[in-house]
Amino acid sequence: MDTYDYVVVGAGTAGCVVAARLAEDPGVSVAVIEAGSRDVPADVRRNIEIPWHWAFVQQSAVDWGYESVPQPHLGGRRIPEPRGRLPGGTSNLYIMMHIRGHRSDFDAWAHQGAPGWGYDDVLPYFQKSEDQEDHTSPVAGHGGPLSVLAVRLHDLNPASRAFYDACRELGFPESPDFNGPQMEGVGWHHLNIRDGKRHDMATAYLYPALQSERQNVTLVDEALATRLTFQGRRCTGVEVTRRGESVRIGAGREVVVCAGAIDSPKLLMLSGIGDGEKLAAFGIPVLQHLPGVGENFHNHVLVPVISVASQRIPDPTMAMSEAALFYKSQPGWPGPDIQMAFVHGDPRQVTNPERPSVMVMLPGLVRPLSRGSLRLSGPDPRTPPLIDPNYLGCEADLARLTDAVRMARRINATRSLGAWVQTEVVPGPDFPDERLEDAVRLFAESYHHQAGSCRMGMDALAVTDPALKVHGMAGLRVADASVMPTVVSGNCHAAIVMIGEKVADMIKAEHRA
Repeated sequence: MDTYDYVVVGAGTAGCVVAARLAEDPGVSVAVIEAGSRDVPADVRRNIEIPWHWAFVQQSAVDWGYESVPQPHLGGRRIPEPRGRLPGGTSNLYIMMHIRGHRSDFDAWAHQGAPGWGYDDVLPYFQKSEDQEDHTSPVAGHGGPLSVLAVRLHDLNPASRAFYDACRELGFPESPDFNGPQMEGVGWHHLNIRDGKRHDMATAYLYPALQSERQNVTLVDEALATRLTFQGRRCTGVEVTRRGESVRIGAGREVVVCAGAIDSPKLLMLSGIGDGEKLAAFGIPVLQHLPGVGENFHNHVLVPVISVASQRIPDPTMAMSEAALFYKSQPGWPGPDIQMAFVHGDPRQVTNPERPSVMVMLPGLVRPLSRGSLRLSGPDPRTPPLIDPNYLGCEADLARLTDAVRMARRINATRSLGAWVQTEVVPGPDFPDERLEDAVRLFAESYHHQAGSCRMGMDALAVTDPALKVHGMAGLRVADASVMPTVVSGNCHAAIVMIGEKVADMIKAEHRA
């Protein structure tokens, strides 16, 4: 058995940060466990690197290929839930938008039982991670490991400019930087791109740590974590299956689970941490009764509004999504609850020279009230879990998302964007405004921002404390989107990076003491 000071389970977005930052101490050893392989097929690697090829990475060899259980409020459909399976994890699949979330998201975390996670507490960790190209925000970070490209400084697609102007035509304010003091309004994205390529988290954090002169980081890839090991109530390591063999990897100090909002609760439950009654039903010995493991699972949800363009849209040069609109569905929300993204083309047709020119608006609900669950489907670690986001389970979510689709139609009907719109094909003429709820149930999709299934807090359904230590256990933390009490109101990659930065600092400070 190999033993390290720290074992990080999952080389995804948070895991790359945690491993790299812990390894800054030359006196410690760190192992990173990753189910995927570092040897990525050349065609997949090319699609990962080209920013506008993101749609081809989903459902490829590096995607876990998860899908939800049938969603009763979406006509019984199973919804794809892509997750990355390689070093860098889902940072190889997402659309590279760098959006932190609204100030009120983090203040709400603190008020819900996670003191130390308010906006002023987490801001330094966002800044620590960022290397932002422009200075549109007085609180942007510069010089950090993660590249933050400013779309506005590059060649803008004219269809994106028309969308921007259309939002202004409807009276929405301009947001100079969604991560600055004013998130609400229409603005240009910041993207995680460097030198024309996707800047994934393995490239930004993990690989530099592996190549460091310290030589204190080991990447154990092609290793599926099957169970955490314990001595009493202290976590002592991880059992993995690697190339057909069962191997134990020991942790002298701590194990940090960074497997994401789907696989982190799954691993805890397989290890006997969760709802005792549910675990006993699968013959799993109960080590710690924590009924909140797998509960509070939720996700953003969107509906594509697709139009055929009346003129040729130029080829993409960045991530195909350059502008967005954040707004409140009604007064009184502390921050925006609707995100309206704009994609200038069909992402699955970008390699087709004869492709039709289309525009996709993505009205999305980024403060969902619906809550679902993540459950084991059995005791076999190789079996996918039961993923139930309970999309639109709350009537208010359906009403707000339906109104957001109506707003997308209003934007398409403006003078600025109307000159580009030939006809709407989805939801299309079969769904006039009075039937839009039917269209929303028919076309709604995952926004791929799963969160909340191991939430931090102090109540009986919290899984970790504010230091991200699993309640009732020693030497074990969880650090990824699963610990978010509520998902942030925007693309959540930047907030996951922040979580990794903050927990690494907490761990280092504790062990120095």
